[in-house]
Amino acid sequence: MDPLLEAALHGDGDAFSRLVKPHLSLLYGIAHRACGDAALAEDAVQETLVLAYRRLGRLREPSALRPFLAGIASRRARTLLRGARRRAAREEASQTPERPARADEALEAARLADQIRLALAELPAKRQQVVLLKLEGRLTYEEIAAALGTSEGSARVLAHLGMKQLRAALEDQRG
Repeated sequence: MDPLLEAALHGDGDAFSRLVKPHLSLLYGIAHRACGDAALAEDAVQETLVLAYRRLGRLREPSALRPFLAGIASRRARTLLRGARRRAAREEASQTPERPARADEALEAARLADQIRLALAELPAKRQQVVLLKLEGRLTYEEIAAALGTSEGSARVLAHLGMKQLRAALEDQRG
């Protein structure tokens, strides 16, 4: 076995660095081709190196290092690109309205946000979590149940009770 590879397998970071250094330009080229963005490609190469270091034990043939690294780089670049596209779509969807809010509208929105924050603070902790995950996180009841370690039915009940209590508190505050 290659002494550099063996040393890297035993946790020698310097050996790992010397092992992958000749492949860095290849990794960047693959990542850049896969995602078309220089910053994402650099991130993909960094993540590739971290993953490769962790998974080095899976490498059976020292001669397979190049394709091993290239495969990881390609997958990481595509994954990062998908994430960037999702973020861009969310940002575009949440862009500010075309016309700026009038002063009275902005004041009313700020007042309503404060009322909601106060009403949420009064909810029991578990209800508050469920309401936030449902409204802000837009999670399904199944996802909420998984996140909180409860059943889907319990998540539904907590959401219903939390929303009911929140609605009542807001109605009380508005008079």
